[in-house]
Amino acid sequence: MSAPPGYEAVRAVGARGFARPAAMAWVDAALTRWGTLARASSHEADAVELRGRGVVRAVPAPAGVNDERWVVRRYLRGGWAASVLHDRYLRRGTPRTEIEARASDAARERGVPTPEVQAGVTYSAGPLWYRADLVTSFVPHSVDLAGLLFENQPPARDHMPTVDDKVQALALAGRLARCLSEAGVYHADLNAKNILIMQTPDGIDAQVLDLDRARVLDDTAPLAPMAARLTRSLRKFETTTGVVLGERGWSAFLETTGPLHG
Repeated sequence: MSAPPGYEAVRAVGARGFARPAAMAWVDAALTRWGTLARASSHEADAVELRGRGVVRAVPAPAGVNDERWVVRRYLRGGWAASVLHDRYLRRGTPRTEIEARASDAARERGVPTPEVQAGVTYSAGPLWYRADLVTSFVPHSVDLAGLLFENQPPARDHMPTVDDKVQALALAGRLARCLSEAGVYHADLNAKNILIMQTPDGIDAQVLDLDRARVLDDTAPLAPMAARLTRSLRKFETTTGVVLGERGWSAFLETTGPLHG
């Protein structure tokens, strides 16, 4: 594994990866004591468990770092492969950690709001497979789009989402899809769980997550398939929860993405 620009190489027994210079000491100490970053996060006294696929923890960032916390996430398989492979990936091509770090950094450079990657480490899981952890900056006062729209979860404890907030969140989600398109970043799995809605002093805003399957293009990225994927995700949540977004919500979404596709 090669360290992407802006990172240093991480090498430990059974582990290879990269880390920002400010994260190196924390990563080295975590691997030396616990073997993996995910295991180290489970032993952090002040770790906070977050919603997501599997257990995701926010741990205190090292002293001297601007971030309040870092999120430690183990890559887990989805769909039919989850029951068979769980957290194993084939040793072929570029590891997901490196793909996500490079895509995330390129997206941020092009103006796409997404949490900064701090480190990524892969672990040997036999001759054919690897497991991997990624560390990103934590976004405080935030909730994923699905949680806000369909479970009435607030980004901040003292601000329960209103109908206007939900309409605005849908407009932000559509605008985020268009931002990805204009920046030339194709997100292969844009859905209501990997759009983060956060509370700011000026209202709510949005960031995109999970760029491990993203492709960074020289030109604009196609908007229609990303909008269609996000639309299907929202429709599915409407069906499973019985919560209908309504005409105002869908209109706000369509004003930024264009007509429905797929």
